Amino acid sequence: MTAEFWGKISYTVQLLAACLVFMLPARKRPHFPVIAAGGAGLCLALSFVINSFYLPSSVSAGMMIYWFAYIVVSMIYIFCCLDITMTQAVYCAACCGGVQHIAYDLYMILFLLGRGNPLLYFLIYAAVYVLCYFLCAKKLPEQGIFSVTIQSLFPIVTIIALVWLLSVCETTVIATTEAGLWHRLFYRIIDALCCYYILWVQVSQKERLILQRELDGIYSMWLTQKRQYKLTRDTIDSINRKCHDLKHQIRALRLTENEQDRKDYLDELEKDIMIYDAAVETGNKALDTVLMEKELFCKSHQIQWSCMAEASRLAFMKPEDIYAIFGNAIDNAITAVEELHDAEKKVINVKVFPRNDMIVMQFRNYFDGELRFENGLPLTTKSNKRDHGFGVKSIRYTAEKYNGTITVQAEDGVFTLQALIPAA
Repeated sequence: MTAEFWGKISYTVQLLAACLVFMLPARKRPHFPVIAAGGAGLCLALSFVINSFYLPSSVSAGMMIYWFAYIVVSMIYIFCCLDITMTQAVYCAACCGGVQHIAYDLYMILFLLGRGNPLLYFLIYAAVYVLCYFLCAKKLPEQGIFSVTIQSLFPIVTIIALVWLLSVCETTVIATTEAGLWHRLFYRIIDALCCYYILWVQVSQKERLILQRELDGIYSMWLTQKRQYKLTRDTIDSINRKCHDLKHQIRALRLTENEQDRKDYLDELEKDIMIYDAAVETGNKALDTVLMEKELFCKSHQIQWSCMAEASRLAFMKPEDIYAIFGNAIDNAITAVEELHDAEKKVINVKVFPRNDMIVMQFRNYFDGELRFENGLPLTTKSNKRDHGFGVKSIRYTAEKYNGTITVQAEDGVFTLQALIPAA
């Protein structure tokens, strides 16, 4: 490959390589390899042909159109390769331009210092592109899609376009005038820092959006649990009162009715009613409510229930927080055991007990399949991961409100979640 040939396609190669960095983790269209390879070949051919006849050497409208065409082509190339909107393609192309600028600026800094050579040229670009893939490109898409709107797109496109414009002008002016070494070094350093800052802001914003969405989901779940706790408490209190009255009525009827059919009917009715009178007494009214609700559900769905709870020292916790921890933990356990085919493994075990100055809340159940963990917490097995997976995070968030912590283990088909909260 001659220097002349490389000079006509080098910028296109740099842009295409940057595009590939951001396309790899994104959602691709069918036949992506064919489209990507064919599009890259077409772009290189057009670049060679156009640069064989026209190469701007001074600041002019033609020069601006010439360099702007590269950005437009990269947008179209990305849009054709990825299953995304044009807005997302523009966003991706802007990020690609930033990565290419960083690599070019770093190489130019070493070149101006007298250390430029073809091998170093390749190594710098390879290192920058690989680092940008892991530190930026891999983190930006969510389920293969770039989360961007017209409003959020405007700042990054404006800044990248300004940096790109100044870079083109600076390169062209230097080619026709004598600029000092330190002037050129200073510009390249500032240019690289601006592009790095833009990419860093994109990753930071993405992480903040994820955290905000998680907090919104946890807060929404907490409000739902709070409302549900109040409804459950009132419902169970009402059921207990009615069942208590019914028991006395049934006993009175048994004394006055001697028919065998009536007796059998009353025995069966009393047996059914007794399930609602199995009042749980843990020493904490809120915990009694949530445990009774979950116990009733388990018994009516053929799930074995085992509970040992001493919770008199939980009075310092708000009722809705107790409901949030136990409601989420037991609901997750119910979901897991309902998927089991072996009836003997449909077992949920709940323990609450003091240990020194701590309150231990332990939940155990069998599960089927394989769980993946991230930051110590299991990832949701539901297909829509964006709107699910807040249950365990809500438990951790609630425990941390009281300076507590949680641990999660999944071994030999047994899932164990344990929360430890300092006793007030």
